[in-house]
Amino acid sequence: MIRRTRERGAAAVEFALILPILLVLIGGIVDFGRAFFAQVVITNAAREGARAAVVGADASARAAAAASGLPSAPAVTSGSCPSTGSAQVTVTVVTPFDWILLGPALSLIPGPELLPDQLTASATMQCGG
Repeated sequence: MIRRTRERGAAAVEFALILPILLVLIGGIVDFGRAFFAQVVITNAAREGARAAVVGADASARAAAAASGLPSAPAVTSGSCPSTGSAQVTVTVVTPFDWILLGPALSLIPGPELLPDQLTASATMQCGG
């Protein structure tokens, strides 16, 4: 009977040691999933903005509308196609990103910043072609 009580206590101690690591791992999976989703959204927004710029529409408005699934509005920079020649137009979309669990967890470790504060995507398309 005494031996079973000691084993239960050992299991509780082992669980208490593993729990923080497990929570950071699950939080990291969630955070990286959110970051991947945001990167895909702004990449598509940059592509939509470049496509709009090629056909002469408002690239910034089109890119901002395509990135409507993000919690904060992205900053869009775009060029326009010249009337003559075959140049390229580039649209860049930048959005801030907050790491919910990994940011605070990694801020406890001294050293350089490991996670980006903002995500960036750009798309380039040929004008007149």
